[in-house]
Amino acid sequence: MEASAAFTGDVDKTQIPPLNQKRILAFVNHFLLSTCNFLNEFALNCETKFVRMERQLQRTEAALIILETKLASIPVDKEVDNSTTTSEANTEATTNATDKPEVEPPAEIKGVRVCEDIRYKKYFKMLQVGVPAPAVKIKMSTEGLDSEMLE
Repeated sequence: MEASAAFTGDVDKTQIPPLNQKRILAFVNHFLLSTCNFLNEFALNCETKFVRMERQLQRTEAALIILETKLASIPVDKEVDNSTTTSEANTEATTNATDKPEVEPPAEIKGVRVCEDIRYKKYFKMLQVGVPAPAVKIKMSTEGLDSEMLE
């Protein structure tokens, strides 16, 4: 047989010797075993990574729960309330000092301030402790609250 005949397909297949079946079977078995071993190792590797990530997630959740309980145990400071009342007193003093006719202040809105609201109280505590504001806003949005209320 010529090499050119093999490329063009003009080969008489009756003259080609049969393939050794034991050799083909050995190649197929080797391929299957190596593929199965690879897939088993890959699955084991993925499972160990998932277990490691799950443990890390559980540790993070536990730390978050501990932080939230610590924040809940901190009493609310009255300094925040005092600072707002002193700023209001300063604005009243400046308006009285200019001897302008007194304008009646708007009627006091009845309700609860956001920092005193039960739903938002823990987020203001988180800010007082020093948790970054973007992290607090993300936590609020994950719990379904309006993160713009912090401002």
